[in-house]
Amino acid sequence: MTPKHCFLGFLISFLLTGVVETQSAHESLMPQRVHFQSRNFHNILHWQPGRACTSNSSIYFVQYKMYGQRQWKNKEDCWGILESFCDLTNETSDIQEPYYGRVRTISAGIRSGWTMTQRFTPWWERTKGI
Repeated sequence: MTPKHCFLGFLISFLLTGVVETQSAHESLMPQRVHFQSRNFHNILHWQPGRACTSNSSIYFVQYKMYGQRQWKNKEDCWGILESFCDLTNETSDIQEPYYGRVRTISAGIRSGWTMTQRFTPWWERTKGI
């Protein structure tokens, strides 16, 4: 589905569901279930597309920060990507520090808000590899 078709699908579902007053376009494009998965300190941020667009026609932008920092940092390798995951292993290398990640979508010229993870500490969240 192209971004144009994604947007048309969004408009149709938006009008048919009667949520015109309660849900804005940028909210319905927001990535869902944004979370880290860690295996042996290899830390990958994962998400699902927003409700308005379930195909891979959306473009995603990823930022991260360490707990306590004010400024978010762009993950350049995950800036304007089609995939619904981003490797943040190098950015989360201090395994005892807590981190946050966040993702936003752009589809058909509409920008979503950011969806942020819960606090992620690599040391506590790791799972053993096979």
